[in-house]
Amino acid sequence: MAEKLRIFVIPMFAYGGDQLWYGWLKQRLEARKKFPMESYTIVELAPEKEKPVISDCVTKLKAAIGSKKEDLARTAIIGHSIGAQVALRTLSEMPAGSHINGLLCVAGWLKLDVPTKVVRPWLDIPFDEARAKANAKRILNVISGSDANQMNALGVQEDWDKRLGAEVKIVREPGHFSNAEEEDVLNATLDFFGK
Repeated sequence: MAEKLRIFVIPMFAYGGDQLWYGWLKQRLEARKKFPMESYTIVELAPEKEKPVISDCVTKLKAAIGSKKEDLARTAIIGHSIGAQVALRTLSEMPAGSHINGLLCVAGWLKLDVPTKVVRPWLDIPFDEARAKANAKRILNVISGSDANQMNALGVQEDWDKRLGAEVKIVREPGHFSNAEEEDVLNATLDFFGK
């Protein structure tokens, strides 16, 4: 049987853990007795969800996942939208060799078609992409072909592959994955972390 995973979910901008699909996903994973999950923790953005500050968000995720190599090896991160940015930036600041089991990005972005003022720092301030890539055993970004934030799904796929060596899965719906239930997220989680 696969080693049990510590799952950390980082919600998207302006949403808490009790919103969208975050709680639903936990229930669905718990119902799957064979899914290798030890814990499921939602790490909300800090200090205020309405205006996430990069350093505060990274500090909060670092504290949540810890630094013990044996724990990091069992760490699975699911970052939604800006949550994917938090995860990537956290990985980029961790010491070399701090390998996590994997990073599943949901509507993850490195560029946006029409960025808002709130996310502009996240686009303008670079991070060590090579270190982020090296500290994740694997990275998958699930994006939608109908996301108004990233209209060119094939361009996103190419960018993530080139910059992070990430696999990108393009699904037809549902925009920015903002529903109470997201089967595509569940299926990606089961496929990616259930192996």
